[in-house]
Amino acid sequence: MIDLARPRRHTNLSVAQLWSMGVAIAATALVSGSVYMFSVPGEAEGRLTAMEAQLKSLEAASKIPGDVQAFPAGSVCGGKLFSGYKDQLALALGGSGLDVGVLEIAQPEATQTRISLQVYAISIKASGPYESMVNGLNALSRFRPTLFLDTVSVRNKTDAVEIDLKGRVFCR
Repeated sequence: MIDLARPRRHTNLSVAQLWSMGVAIAATALVSGSVYMFSVPGEAEGRLTAMEAQLKSLEAASKIPGDVQAFPAGSVCGGKLFSGYKDQLALALGGSGLDVGVLEIAQPEATQTRISLQVYAISIKASGPYESMVNGLNALSRFRPTLFLDTVSVRNKTDAVEIDLKGRVFCR
């Protein structure tokens, strides 16, 4: 039962109590912001946009007819794919800081083009830090003969990423 005759007492907070509550709220906000900043890799959005633009460029290039004149200079090897290509790919990716788990090059297949081309299917699975993955993709973009990527899959594993690449190399 509520006693209406008795006056209610209000608890007044002292300045010290208000100050300590304000400091606690500010500290909580600061810690939350710091945790968020450390949980997101720096410049991730910019890098993702750059990778998506590069992927669109590669997709557009893959739709060009399979004529030797359509490929940029140095992107098609002469004759058979040389035996050291696989080792050089592994060294380029390993040198960027990636741990290469799988690197397979399939037997060549003929293409249905005006000029006879051989295509070698290549599959790569690697893991390592995010920066190493970016460096590895940059190394692959400069590699000759060019590895034309058909699929790129990147999975985040908290402190590292796993990358799965499938592509082709063309030879005359």
